Amino acid sequence: MTPALLWLLATAPNADTTVAGPSDSEELPTITVTIGRGEIEQHQVPAPVSVIDRETLQQRQAANLHDVLRDLAGVGTEGGPRQAALQPNIRGLGEGRVVMRLDGARQNMNIRHRGQSFLDPALLERVEVWRGPASTLYGSGAIGGVVNFHTLDAAGLLSDERTLGGNFTAGYHDNGDQRFAAATLAATHEGFGLLGSLSRRRAGDFDDGDGNRVGLTGSDVFAGLLKGSWQGERDQRVTATYLGFDDDALSLATADRPEGLLVERNTRQHTGSLRYEYRPQADGLWDLDVTGYHTDLTLDERALASGSLQRNALVTTGLDAFNASRFSTGALEHRIAYGVEWYRDRQRGTEDGAPRPGFASSRQRTLGLFVQDSISFPGPLSATAGVRVDRISQRAERDDVEENALSQVSPQLALNWQVTDTVQLYASYAEAFRAPALRELFIGGQHFPGNQYLPNPQLRPEQARNHEVGLVFSDRGVFMADSTASLRLSVFRNDVDDFIEQIVAATTTRFENLDHARIRGIEFESRYSTEQWRLMTTLAIQRGDDRGRNEPLQSIPGDSLTALVARAWLDGALELGMRTALVRDQTRVPDRAFTIEPTPGHALLDVFARWSPQARLDVHLSANNLTNRTYRPHLSQLNARGRTLMLQLRHGF
Repeated sequence: MTPALLWLLATAPNADTTVAGPSDSEELPTITVTIGRGEIEQHQVPAPVSVIDRETLQQRQAANLHDVLRDLAGVGTEGGPRQAALQPNIRGLGEGRVVMRLDGARQNMNIRHRGQSFLDPALLERVEVWRGPASTLYGSGAIGGVVNFHTLDAAGLLSDERTLGGNFTAGYHDNGDQRFAAATLAATHEGFGLLGSLSRRRAGDFDDGDGNRVGLTGSDVFAGLLKGSWQGERDQRVTATYLGFDDDALSLATADRPEGLLVERNTRQHTGSLRYEYRPQADGLWDLDVTGYHTDLTLDERALASGSLQRNALVTTGLDAFNASRFSTGALEHRIAYGVEWYRDRQRGTEDGAPRPGFASSRQRTLGLFVQDSISFPGPLSATAGVRVDRISQRAERDDVEENALSQVSPQLALNWQVTDTVQLYASYAEAFRAPALRELFIGGQHFPGNQYLPNPQLRPEQARNHEVGLVFSDRGVFMADSTASLRLSVFRNDVDDFIEQIVAATTTRFENLDHARIRGIEFESRYSTEQWRLMTTLAIQRGDDRGRNEPLQSIPGDSLTALVARAWLDGALELGMRTALVRDQTRVPDRAFTIEPTPGHALLDVFARWSPQARLDVHLSANNLTNRTYRPHLSQLNARGRTLMLQLRHGF
């Protein structure tokens, strides 16, 4: 497959947004995203991008990262079901191989058996997911993809031109006795906006389908958001955001495992950001976006048996600045995005105040420069070419290991062919990388009794080369005059050199580079909607192999097929629907000790209803896992939740 080519996604309704069917005189809705560096139309992003909007999050009654990311082809979570261990997995890649950003702030925590980011979906306005390598724009870690979280905003909440308003939401899940409440208040005045939101979510341990209690799955989450904004003249906007998260729960030091050291864990994350945007309405040389941010994440774990206190802390400070310029050269139309990203990570691990080598105190500095040109040719062809250069330095705060420094170049080439008004063909080639995590480089101390960690400062960065081709279809008036329809089929192969894995021997544990890993897959998505009906199907098939050892990779989920159908009555005030998910067993796992076990397949059925008797009142009722199946998702060592009845009421004012 030749490396040159790209993709511009469908102009159809967003994959996860409910859109009423247009009349004959209307055009297909256009979705604007920021994940492609700047506010641009979704089909202009050089990768498959999906958007999960607030309406979808409310319909799912989303309580954690798994609920947010489900039903996207090739996208899921690993490490669950405990809140403290959830991480994203895109196209079979997790464990720090997905870049996560919260209002522009990178979420860089990488510590085995724990999660990567901590948030409450009640505070989210939308989520944008980029599937496939994205280091050209996002640097280290974007081998699997990118997840951008956007929090609530006063202007969005008061979109009906009110100057003061808010909402109150309350919910209950019977399995685990989860209780949830959130309140949001927003105001705008002469260009100024202010929003405050608080949420509280308390849950006990839940039961699996056999009625067995899955221990230590409860949580007590308190989260808050404060956001102020100023919309000035000449298309300027300044936004200041503070986001806090606190979770107290009994857990295990190995939160993703069924057994381990019992601890009382407190997770605290504070994120602050300041963003300046200059977006003139007319296309030109300026579309500027500058964000400075600071994140302070602390995981305190007190062992119940000994009273010993372990603290794992990560502080990330960064600046992200880019501009997009639009201009013409002869018959060619250009959109050039270019910018700089700088961030610094400092991690510190202690046990009862003394240094802890299991989370070795160390630092990383990253500086990245990038440029990407999206070119529209006369006729049906368009192309994207980009490159990013990163310089990274990593060092431990001790003298017995050497400093690690590396430079990396990440190119991307792509082509899109608009075959007809409704059909696009695309192909792309992109390279990406992941620098070794600080923990992987500098870890030391005991892994488990009789087994010691060995640092490996000679670890090389993972290098990915992704080839992809696909087809996108979008149209209206298919079968019914008021309908919109979209279909996307993509085939990819991602070759990763120097894949980093934890190698556990009899007496030692060490992170090592594997010779070569290959992940290949097929993703299919289709959406069909009218004023009364919503239909959705997704299919994901992935295979991954460690070609050096001639064995399967353990991070690849089983084949999955998801379908959703919903119908509305009473002019859309009442909607009833059902969702089914079929997941094939995953037996392609390494046949050696200290790796994940094969996972049986499973079939799930959910039913849901939404009733909106008034303009600002919504009632959501759901029954997830209606048949009460007992199952364990791949990349999880614990059974998932059995049948769960969920009720949520939301009232706006």
